[in-house]
Amino acid sequence: MSRQQDAESLITCSALPLPPVPRTGVTGGFCQYVWDAESSATDTVNTMLKEIARKFTSLTLAGLKRIAKSLDGYQGHIIIDDLGVEKSTWSRTATITVLAHLCYSHYIHKISQQTEILIQNFYGSAAINIQPVLMESLVADLDWIALIRDKGLRYYHLIRPINAVKELPAVTLDWGESFRSVHEPKGRKQLWYQLVAIGLTQWSIARCKEHLEALLKACAALDNRLKVKATDYKLLIKLLQPMQLERYIVDSYAFESGRTFNNNLYCLLVELATYGEPSVEVISDDYKVSPSTVIRICKTEAQWVWLKSGTPTRVCAKEDSQKILDIAGVYQKW
Repeated sequence: MSRQQDAESLITCSALPLPPVPRTGVTGGFCQYVWDAESSATDTVNTMLKEIARKFTSLTLAGLKRIAKSLDGYQGHIIIDDLGVEKSTWSRTATITVLAHLCYSHYIHKISQQTEILIQNFYGSAAINIQPVLMESLVADLDWIALIRDKGLRYYHLIRPINAVKELPAVTLDWGESFRSVHEPKGRKQLWYQLVAIGLTQWSIARCKEHLEALLKACAALDNRLKVKATDYKLLIKLLQPMQLERYIVDSYAFESGRTFNNNLYCLLVELATYGEPSVEVISDDYKVSPSTVIRICKTEAQWVWLKSGTPTRVCAKEDSQKILDIAGVYQKW
């Protein structure tokens, strides 16, 4: 396996750019949220990184306080296996907010009535698994705009696992060059603007440029190069396509408030991406609802899907939803 293929394997399996670790000298962290993904991806990263990674079933603010000293000067990777384990909406939002700020700013000093948390010189990264059903409360919170949205990457996983994962893939990794040694990307050609168009579906323009430049340098470092090449741009364009789903499944009713997560549309896109033209019965089994509920929801989401009569009745994608799946990278070839 070539080093460039190693880079593809790392980023594809983990849905992450590059965990900042001592061997690479990476100086900037990244907070990653993986929506509706099995734990297998983050388990693979955990196994690959070994002692560099720390995996938690959940991590509350109180729990973060207990390990705060060990995170001073930390340059590893934190994995939260399932944010849903935290039972309150406040707790889930607070955990994401703190980790996003910590990864981006490398420092946090949070004081509340019950606790005080101080972490300094944090140059690590974090990945958080969360179920789509919990997204509604998250995007509706004002912290989504003020503190979360620009400081993390949301990676939407659309393919439903059909079979249990019996063993994790064996991924080897050559850490390559030091991140600090890689030259800043030069030039603003067509591939750069393609990346910017993808990044703007989640980030503001300044943050978009900042994150993309770091990701490009990480790709070059993984490939043992000190200069960013066109192959790095092309790799990122393919890897970051699922980000773009957010523009279509998060509905907004104001510029900086009034956001809702369209979970019904997301669920339908998962079924279409997985099966092509799933039957009503298959969707009914997947979500443990009645066939009549599936039909009712499909009629509500008539902009995106239509029902094909027959035995069995099938749910089919309309042109708009086909475009979304294409934009999200469902049909791309590796």
